[in-house]
Amino acid sequence: MLYFVFSLVLVLAYVVFNYLAEKPEEKSSWAWIIGFGMMIGGAFHIINYFSMPTIAYDCWPVYFELLAFGVITVVFTSMRISEGDAPLDLDNKAIKYAVLGVLGYVILLGVSALYTWDFLHTQKQRELLVVKDSIDVRKDANGAVAAFSPIPNEKMKLHTADVAMRKILNNMGDLKNTFDVSNLTLQSATVHANIETVDGHKARLDFDDKLVYVGILEYKNFWTWNAKKYSPAYVLVDATTAETYIISKVNGEELKITYTPEANFSYNLERHLRSNGYADIILDDFNIEIDENGRPFAPVTTMKKVVGMSTPDVTGVAVVDVQTGDIEWYAPQDAPSFVNRIYPEWLVYDRITNWGEYPNGYFHWTNNEGLLQPCAGMDIVQTTKGCCYYVGIQAKTGTFDTEGYMLVDIRTGVATYYKRDGISEAEAIRVLRTNTYDNISIQVNDSILRLTEPVFYNIEGKNTFFATFVANADLTVKYYAFCSADSKDVVGVGKTLEEARTNYLNSYYKSMGSKDVKFAEKQILTTVEVQVLEKSVVDNVFYFRFKGYEDKVFKTTLSDEMSDVLWVPTKKVKISFSKTDSKFVELKSYELLH
Repeated sequence: MLYFVFSLVLVLAYVVFNYLAEKPEEKSSWAWIIGFGMMIGGAFHIINYFSMPTIAYDCWPVYFELLAFGVITVVFTSMRISEGDAPLDLDNKAIKYAVLGVLGYVILLGVSALYTWDFLHTQKQRELLVVKDSIDVRKDANGAVAAFSPIPNEKMKLHTADVAMRKILNNMGDLKNTFDVSNLTLQSATVHANIETVDGHKARLDFDDKLVYVGILEYKNFWTWNAKKYSPAYVLVDATTAETYIISKVNGEELKITYTPEANFSYNLERHLRSNGYADIILDDFNIEIDENGRPFAPVTTMKKVVGMSTPDVTGVAVVDVQTGDIEWYAPQDAPSFVNRIYPEWLVYDRITNWGEYPNGYFHWTNNEGLLQPCAGMDIVQTTKGCCYYVGIQAKTGTFDTEGYMLVDIRTGVATYYKRDGISEAEAIRVLRTNTYDNISIQVNDSILRLTEPVFYNIEGKNTFFATFVANADLTVKYYAFCSADSKDVVGVGKTLEEARTNYLNSYYKSMGSKDVKFAEKQILTTVEVQVLEKSVVDNVFYFRFKGYEDKVFKTTLSDEMSDVLWVPTKKVKISFSKTDSKFVELKSYELLH
């Protein structure tokens, strides 16, 4: 409706201007004026219908449209009422004043653009990134390299969006002739629902904070869409196991996903929002997420400009039921728990860039100290407090030394900065790509394998980058890779996650020996008497399984005396260790009981 009202205002402005320029008395002149006015207004309405600009005082599109309208009006009016060959009659007072008005308007737009320059707002631009905590984990109380990461190992993202998309396409069958798949949204999903896939397979989803990719099936063209006007399914891929579902029924109800980003006319998701009170609000980040009952929704970020007319801030999220079209708006702190992503990735990256760029103002001719920048690439990881954007932070000048990494809550935009020493993400990529591995043969290049962006983890108390080697041919994960964030000589790669972890830990003990890291956090040791079930040794690293802890693997390099610990059923030892959710547990002490 707002676009229609805007077009009517343009038609009225055209008629008024022509009346002032010509003061027509004949009906034919009025017919031409009204006809041209309606034509111009209709053209702008059609353009706005398809481009859907934000019609608001703090957004550029409305001002550029008014400028274009002013130029078109002056030219059309001048051509219609001019005599002879002169297309522009500056003797006409109305036209002359209009030309001066357009020139003044252009100057005003230039001044407004200059006012939004970061040079005038460096402090405000820097403060837009709310850094709640700055945690220095570079050294512990004993001066040893500290190991810390808030990203749980059991919630590691093992598969990228490209891999998830290929899994979906491989499971679509004949559906590929009719449907494309929308962009996938990575979310932490808590779902308890009965589902049925498009091939009739029934299953139960019982997810608790499970990292999954979600998307919808979109028709390939207008004619296939027009036959039904709704999509019959959404897709879900487990980011850890790559298990794939194409879901057509949820809790016995058939899905009819009507409002999508690629639908036409009033069923287009953005147009549906614009037509229902959001034409004057900045909309961004159109995603698909599922709620606790497995129903699909589209959370769309709403924003407004807060620094001049260039820098927006998030005001909330409009949650659209993509089946019914119902819209509910929430402030970020009030959004439903299933809504993960409210702050767009590009906005967060820009804020981190400005935060690191402007600690000392706009110009840095004499003082480059303290300038930071985000590393290339940003990923979504699942922490103990929900999903966050992960990005490495490095010095902007000199040797681009690693300074740490940053986690930004994708719901609130609040950042936590972790300072650390060691190698950078870029160096980890170089090491993993060029290293020679004893257990496998890897050829990393654009045509065979590619390496995903590394993410920082705490693996058995060791600062570690984790990445995967993905085959370009079928976009499947071929190898899992670990690289120490403290030493580029410590790497481990395997065809399975457990194999890669074991090879990495063997490499660590072999390289570091007694220079093992000490924990940054105080640990509570558990001391128990247990029976030895199994013992093995690899590269002077001893691995044990104990009765009562069959799901754990205990390891140590405490001394060569461990060779006296036999794994006969009657043999018992007293061990001390720190409790962990990991499969691998490091022994802190042991005592052989005779």
